Amino acid sequence: MDKITTIRVAMFAAIPSGLTKFSRNGYSIVFTNPACGRHDLSDQREDFALAQARAAGLDLDAVTPEQVAAYQAWFDRMYRAREIDQARIRVTRIYAAEHGHELVPVNRIELLDGWGNTVAWKTVDAEEYYDSEAVNRIGGKGVFCHRPDAAGIERVIAALRERHPQFSGARVQDNNESHPR
Repeated sequence: MDKITTIRVAMFAAIPSGLTKFSRNGYSIVFTNPACGRHDLSDQREDFALAQARAAGLDLDAVTPEQVAAYQAWFDRMYRAREIDQARIRVTRIYAAEHGHELVPVNRIELLDGWGNTVAWKTVDAEEYYDSEAVNRIGGKGVFCHRPDAAGIERVIAALRERHPQFSGARVQDNNESHPR
């Protein structure tokens, strides 16, 4: 077991003593009082994390196999819960995607798990329409514009929910100002 994991196990075991506690969202364990200026454990630098553990008064040599098993059981439950509970379907703004040898305006619809990993995605071509009142680049009236294909986006969202039923309750994060939701 690496040092960072050992420290996390020690932090989990120290919750009853009050040296550590669950974060507000419950997805991590933090120091009750800042250790080396931080409440959270540095996972970027092992030497800094060790200094934090010492400053908080954690005894890494006292970590038992039972504590490791308890931490792993909690972590597995928490990881699965966040993966599902914090999942979202993100609809991007219209952007130009390459289709063959041309650029096509599309929206990308992504199903992201609660950890931000892409589970599935699909693009929907934007609808083109002519706005006779809009001013074009040379100052004249009339412009071909694009808007999200609302019905197409809704069909993709429904298909993602159907194909991935564990994420059927994922909230929709729509980054289109013009797409009614």
